Amino acid sequence: MDTLPKMSVCAPFTQAKAEMIRKDDFEVQFPLEWMYKDLHLAALTAYELSWPLPLANCSKELYAAAKQGGLGRKDFSAIYQFLKTGF
Repeated sequence: MDTLPKMSVCAPFTQAKAEMIRKDDFEVQFPLEWMYKDLHLAALTAYELSWPLPLANCSKELYAAAKQGGLGRKDFSAIYQFLKTGF
């Protein structure tokens, strides 16, 4: 939360997301349910091409659980809130 967002190799939006997480502000900029959809499509494409994507699939399942937990309409950074509560 302090180091990664300030690194030059990180996308500029990571610092803004870190601030949102610090403030428990998950106002929607990119919905968690859309992130889940994108991860699902990546997993389907990888399956069709016989490419393993173990970490993407793990992330997809975490986002699916967060969506089922009622966080689908919050910003995708709300995954932090989901993981923090121990899902």
